[in-house]
Amino acid sequence: MKAKILTMLLGLILVLAVACGSAAEPTAVPDPTPLPGQSAETAPAVEPTAAPVEIATSQPTATPQVVAPPAEVEVHPGKVTIMVGGLGSERFDFVVASASGGGNNYDRIVHGYLISETEKREMAPGIASKWDISPDGLTWTFTIRQGVKWHDGSELTVQDMLWNLQHAFGPQAHEWAVNTRSPRVSRNMDRIEVSGPDEVSLTTKTPDTTLANIVSEADAGSLFVMPKRAAFGDGPEALAYDANPIGAGRMRLTEHVPAYVMRFERFGEFYYQPDNGFSEDKRVKFQSLDLFLVPEEATRVSALRAGEADIVPTSVALKEQVEAGGGRLVFGPEGVAVEVILFGCWADPSFPCHDQRVRQALSYAIDKELLRDQLYGGPVGFQVKGWNWVTPSSIGYTPELDPWPFDPEKARQLLAEAGYPNGEGFGKLIVNTFPASAMPFQVEAAQLGAEFWRRELGLDVEVRVGDGVENRDRMRSGEANGQVIWRDNGARVDATTGVITGYGDPTSYQRVHDDPELFSLVQETFGILDRGQRVEATAKLYLRLREEAYDIPLGYTNIPWGVGPRVVTWQPYSLAPYPSALHTITLK
Repeated sequence: MKAKILTMLLGLILVLAVACGSAAEPTAVPDPTPLPGQSAETAPAVEPTAAPVEIATSQPTATPQVVAPPAEVEVHPGKVTIMVGGLGSERFDFVVASASGGGNNYDRIVHGYLISETEKREMAPGIASKWDISPDGLTWTFTIRQGVKWHDGSELTVQDMLWNLQHAFGPQAHEWAVNTRSPRVSRNMDRIEVSGPDEVSLTTKTPDTTLANIVSEADAGSLFVMPKRAAFGDGPEALAYDANPIGAGRMRLTEHVPAYVMRFERFGEFYYQPDNGFSEDKRVKFQSLDLFLVPEEATRVSALRAGEADIVPTSVALKEQVEAGGGRLVFGPEGVAVEVILFGCWADPSFPCHDQRVRQALSYAIDKELLRDQLYGGPVGFQVKGWNWVTPSSIGYTPELDPWPFDPEKARQLLAEAGYPNGEGFGKLIVNTFPASAMPFQVEAAQLGAEFWRRELGLDVEVRVGDGVENRDRMRSGEANGQVIWRDNGARVDATTGVITGYGDPTSYQRVHDDPELFSLVQETFGILDRGQRVEATAKLYLRLREEAYDIPLGYTNIPWGVGPRVVTWQPYSLAPYPSALHTITLK
């Protein structure tokens, strides 16, 4: 019987893997300059040729770096063309619009950061030359670097930074902020003020050890620095800013055709350079960049082969096609974690997933290694490691967090103990997913997971394919309660902010439980001021949360980027599901 089931599953996987451009993906956008669109054949899976790198933990405080400047580098006069599968909301104020769904593909080009990052995704000085937290854990103070320029040539001031922090985290910011971190911080904020000639301080009602991480480039992005405006919130001024987004990032926007392309020019006065005391020059080494929205993987790879694109997200399955055009695959280690959430199970005791045994059964019933090998080309493209956002490079990771093994007999036993033998009385299980901009085969992986639950547990499963915004709205409204959310999420060195959103904030619409004791445990853990004690407590907390099984750990992808022959070097950062480390790109 098991052999028959395996054969049927393999057949399904092969069909799904061939369908690189699923019918569920968004249709191609109108294109005034059509790109190659011929079909792409699926190549066989390959053996591992790369592995994730290990990353040290980030530091909570920093002081200025004084290092001899490196030699000047030559700027290539040419253009880099990148095609991505999503551009999110295509807005530039992510306090009111959120950076999810592909926004990180462009926001990290336009915007600067209060705290920057190293190549190991550790926090490092940025617009803030240093920062620290008071002994009682209530006040964070940031020293603002002088000489930081906006794209229009004017200078960033401490008043600009005061406005940004008030806009994102002020006591009233939860009324307009839509990202997952700002509302929580806002409700805990006492005051934000200028505390010195070049200092801004934030004082919270209770200790918050996560603030530095939240405002850093190493996080998912809650604070993209903008020039101050007369008003806060998502009003006319925010919309006007979207039409002319001036930032402090490495490139300035010169043209934006919605749902098609964003064009950028090099910003030579970008602050992260030796003239400002940095040990590294993070200005790009080329003159311009075109960022195209191309949802279909086959179209992106065809454009790469034709020389009309230089960098595209792809999959291991198309490795031979990329190489046939003179290109190569470059992997972004630990780029995206698979997040399978049993959402809102606490909202109604009649939901089957209200029972922990049901949640655990769903986890044991998925063959993660089969999914890895057949959809992602084996360990080179996918690792069955980690829990949710926590991967081997994350603070608090231990091998004990890795996904549970495929054990269908144990899964059936747990389901029967919960009162649903062979799926009887369970009702329909809804799985919500969408085509992801960085995660290959997200829809197909969700369909495969559903097939395991049908075959191994006898469940009636329906997979609903929408988009990222629709997925978020269904979670926010409660419509997705008692259902499965199958999505991608960026892995992180410090995953505390994501964990607080899901497990430690009772006001968050993304919370997965309603257990006061669990809320308190999360808050107490991340409120520990001593770094060593907090790291130890974090590891224990993650093991406890894993046992709750509100999140089904499957693993993470090492993102395969197709890179064309014009690109001589590019070293994308780890834990980055977007085009990262643009300053490492050199052209022929």
